[in-house]
Amino acid sequence: MDSEEEQLEELKRWWKEHGRTVVAGVVLGLGSVVGWTSWRAHQDAQAEQISLRYEKLLNTAAIPNRRGTVEQADAIIAEHPDSAYAALAALIGAHAAYNGKDMTTAQRLLEWAASHGDSFEVSDVARVRLARVLSEQGQHDAALAALDRITLPEFSAVRSETRGDVLAAKPDAAGARAAYESALADGSLPEIARERIRRKLDALPSSG
Repeated sequence: MDSEEEQLEELKRWWKEHGRTVVAGVVLGLGSVVGWTSWRAHQDAQAEQISLRYEKLLNTAAIPNRRGTVEQADAIIAEHPDSAYAALAALIGAHAAYNGKDMTTAQRLLEWAASHGDSFEVSDVARVRLARVLSEQGQHDAALAALDRITLPEFSAVRSETRGDVLAAKPDAAGARAAYESALADGSLPEIARERIRRKLDALPSSG
């Protein structure tokens, strides 16, 4: 009995000295769990929200409502710039602006997508489209510079073809011919693309 009472007294002394620390640790631990759970719930809600907004953007673009598409794309970029949807929204908004002959907005959105794409594929798609938009505005050197920033080997054929288009518009027939021939040398190029490039080659002025 004495031993039990001594143990009880020892426990009381230990609790008096360390009890508050233990409670604080438990509270902090529970707070961390609750905080993590709340953060995850917030993240899931955010992901669902932007997914729905992106779906709405796709529906608006399909109508097509060009002005609404650009406005919604800009909203996604402004509110969720770090999400994977932002650069995709920029591509969609740029396409709508281009179809509406608003080259300034198309260029702005494509430049954003090229710089902020969450993957090299998205960024390189933006660079190809940006080069075409710049070339149509007579900014041929800037278009070529955009193509030079393409990184993925999978884009080599489309980069060469687009380079040919830019040089043909410059005009630089010899450079365009070399670029088109480089594109045709890519063994992965589908036949429909080869035929398109051959037609472009045939349309070039004779070097003689």
